[in-house]
Amino acid sequence: MEKRKENRKLNYIKLLVLPVFSAVGLTCATSMDAFHITNEGMEGYSFLSMLLEKIMRSLSTNRLLLFLLALLTGAAIVTVQKKTFEIRERILAAIFALSFSGAQLLCRSYAECNSWSMLLGGGFVFLRAMVIILGTAVLIYYLILLAFDFLDRLSSREVVSAGTFSKKYYITSSLLVLLCWVPYLILFFPGTSGTDTASQVAQFFGQRTWTMGMSSVRGADIYFSNHFPFFSTVLAGSFVKLGIMLGKAEYGVLLYAVLQMIFMAFTFTGIWFYLRWAGLSGRCLKAGLIFTAIFPIYPMNAICMLKDVSFSVFCLIISVLLFEIMRSHGESLRNRKFCAAVLLTTLFVMLFRSQGVYIMILVAAVVLVVYRRYWKQVVAALVVPILFFQLVWIKILLPSWNVAPGGRQEAIGVLFQQTARYVKEYPEDVTEEEKEIIDQVIAYDLLAEKYNPTLTDPVKFTFRQDCETKDILEYLKVWFDMFKRHPGTYVEAVLNNCYGFFYLEHSSGLVYMNYKNKDRWKEGNELRVDAPFLTETVSRAVGAVPYFLQKIPVLGLLFSIGAYSWAVIYFFINTLRKKK
Repeated sequence: MEKRKENRKLNYIKLLVLPVFSAVGLTCATSMDAFHITNEGMEGYSFLSMLLEKIMRSLSTNRLLLFLLALLTGAAIVTVQKKTFEIRERILAAIFALSFSGAQLLCRSYAECNSWSMLLGGGFVFLRAMVIILGTAVLIYYLILLAFDFLDRLSSREVVSAGTFSKKYYITSSLLVLLCWVPYLILFFPGTSGTDTASQVAQFFGQRTWTMGMSSVRGADIYFSNHFPFFSTVLAGSFVKLGIMLGKAEYGVLLYAVLQMIFMAFTFTGIWFYLRWAGLSGRCLKAGLIFTAIFPIYPMNAICMLKDVSFSVFCLIISVLLFEIMRSHGESLRNRKFCAAVLLTTLFVMLFRSQGVYIMILVAAVVLVVYRRYWKQVVAALVVPILFFQLVWIKILLPSWNVAPGGRQEAIGVLFQQTARYVKEYPEDVTEEEKEIIDQVIAYDLLAEKYNPTLTDPVKFTFRQDCETKDILEYLKVWFDMFKRHPGTYVEAVLNNCYGFFYLEHSSGLVYMNYKNKDRWKEGNELRVDAPFLTETVSRAVGAVPYFLQKIPVLGLLFSIGAYSWAVIYFFINTLRKKK
C-alpha cells in the first residue's frame, strides 16, 4: 500500500515538473549576443545576477507555445503511465531520445555556426545546451514509448501470412505506380540530370572536360576519365547518341528516362511484394505501394539521368538480397539464380559508383564470416565480382580503352578537408616544414580560401596529381602530428561535412528540376537538350516547391533527409526491443 502511494506521488511530481521542463528545453534560445555571453555588459553584477540575466534572455516569451508543449508532454506522460513497459524498452527509448535530442542541437550548431559552439561555447552555454537536450529528450522519450505500443497494437490486429505472392497483382500494381509517375515525365520532358552527366556526355563525344585534370594519367589522346564511373559515362552517352540518330538528343534522354522509370517502378513494387511474401502485413503493403506511387521524390529520381540514381537503386536491391540471406539463415545461397542476382547487383553497385567496391568488400567479409558454411557460394556471388572489378575492369580493361583512372584524392578527401579546417583555424600553428610537406600534395596557400565546411570538392580539387607516393606518406605523418595537437578540429571538420544527414531542419532541393547542359552547349548544338514544357516561369515555380513542402508541419518531415536517417535508427532500436 505504501509503495503504491509513493509511486502515485512520484507520478504526480513527474506530471508537474517534466512537462514544464520539457517545454522550456524545447523553446530555449540557442543564441545570445556576445555582449552578454562574454559578460562585457555585466560589470558589477553578482554571479547569481549574471546567471539569472542570461537565463532570462534564453527563455521563450511565447506563453501559448509553452503551454501547448507542456500540455502535449503531460498528455504523453499520462498515456504512458496507463501502460506497462519493460526496463529494456525504457532504456532503448531513453537512448534514442538522448541521441536524437543531442544530435539535433549539434546539427543546429553546425547549420548556424559551422562549429559545436552551441554546446561547447562556455560554462553557461553548456548548461543551456543540457537543458535543451534533456528537455527535448523528455518529450521524445514518451513519444517513442507510445510508438512502441502503437506498433505492437498494429501488428497484433494484422493477420500476417508469409509466402503469399500474386504475379497478376504485382504487374498491375507496378503499372499503376508507373502511371502515377508519367505526369512528372510530361512536365519535365524529356527528363532531368545532374551537372556531372553533361561532363560524361561531353567525354563520350570526344570533348575534353575538367575531369581530365582530376587524374595523374593525362595525354592528347585521352578523353575518358573514370573520375565519373566510365560505365555510366558510356551508358548516358550511348542514349544521347541514339537520340541524335533518331533526330534529336532529347529522344535519347526520353528513352533513358522511360526505361529507368519502368525498371524502378517494377523494382520498388517488387520489393514491397517481397516484403509481403516475407511476412509484411497486407495493410502495410498497400500503404507502401500508395506512398511509392504518389511521393514525388520517387518519380523525380526515376526520370533523372544520373549515376547516383542508378547506384542508389542497386544499393537498395543488394540490401534486400542481403536481408533474404539473413532471413533464410543462408539457405537462399543454395539457389543458383539467387547467387547470380547477388553477383550482378554487386557488380552494378561498383560500376555505377567506384567507391561501391569498399561497401561490397565490407559486405563480403561479413557474409563470409557469418555464413562460412556456404563459403563457395559467397565467394562466387560476392568475392568474384569484386575481384573482376578491381583486377580486370580497373587494371586491364579501362587502361586498354585509354580511360584515365580517377584521382587519388577521392580516397583521402576527408583528410584534406580536416587539414584545410586546421589551416583556417590555426594558421600560426603550422610549421614551415609542415607547410612544405602539405604543399607537395595539396595547394597550401589555397586551403583557407577554398575551405567549404559542408563540401570537400573545393579543397580536394587542389590535389597535385603528379605528387609521388612518398609525398602522400609524408603528408599523412604531418596530418597525424597536427591531429595530436588539435583533435577537435578534425572531428568538427567531419561533423560539419555530414550533419545534414541527421538534421531534421536541413533544407535541400532534394531533386534535379531540369537537364543541366545549357551552360555547356548553346542552342543549335546537337548535344543540347531542351525542355519544351518547362518555361522559365514554370521552372522557378516548380523549383520552389521542394522548399515550400519542407516548411509544412508534419508533411515537411517526409521531405527531410534527416527524418529517414532517424527512421532507420528507430526501427533498428525497435528490432532490438523485440529481440529479433
